[in-house]
Amino acid sequence: MSTEISSNRTKSMTAEQRLARMEAVHDIQNLMGRYSFLHSANMHQECLDLFAMDTPDVRAEMMWGVYEGPEGIKRCYPGFHVWADGDPTGKMHMHALTTSVVEVADDLKTARAVWVSPGHETGPSFHKLDDPTPVANWAWCKYACDFLLENGEWKIWHLHVYGIFMSSFEKSWAEEPDDMNPDDMPPLPEEYAPDRPPTTHWNYRPDRVYLNEPAAPAPYADFSQVTDAY
Repeated sequence: MSTEISSNRTKSMTAEQRLARMEAVHDIQNLMGRYSFLHSANMHQECLDLFAMDTPDVRAEMMWGVYEGPEGIKRCYPGFHVWADGDPTGKMHMHALTTSVVEVADDLKTARAVWVSPGHETGPSFHKLDDPTPVANWAWCKYACDFLLENGEWKIWHLHVYGIFMSSFEKSWAEEPDDMNPDDMPPLPEEYAPDRPPTTHWNYRPDRVYLNEPAAPAPYADFSQVTDAY
């Protein structure tokens, strides 16, 4: 959508609609900020309160697979994450949120947003989840999310983690990039496994071209117009 069309779209809104849209952007930024703080503090049970758990098609896509529905979200957060970290002593996962683009639908019922997330991981190796010894990595990713109003509150509807790079803290990511290929991950216990394989896979390697994936969301009227749900 061009800048001119987007400007005309805004001008056509009432003052009440503009205010509601600004409040929605604020609420969504806070929602994802809470997610980042809870995830960093290993408070994965509390993360469930941020998701649209009353909505059947809620989902989360991690680097290793897609977790579908409310039961899948439980299997991912207080399930997989708690199991993988075990004793939280010495474990720390920090994912900051930057460069946000948030688009709220004209009908004010859904929203879409992306963030670049610089961070670090201090926990079990992706390749040796059965070894509790913490290892330190630089870990950059992107978050793309669809949101909806559930019972009058903005909730995460679809969350998708896109890789940028992972590398040991003492090595350059150009020298020692980790492909984070789910095929290299040890088999997960059934109670923590995703429902299906990931739909995307990209991490920096010297022979790869950086992708504009996910693209920043465009303005939209309602979710029926969305063909690329995150």
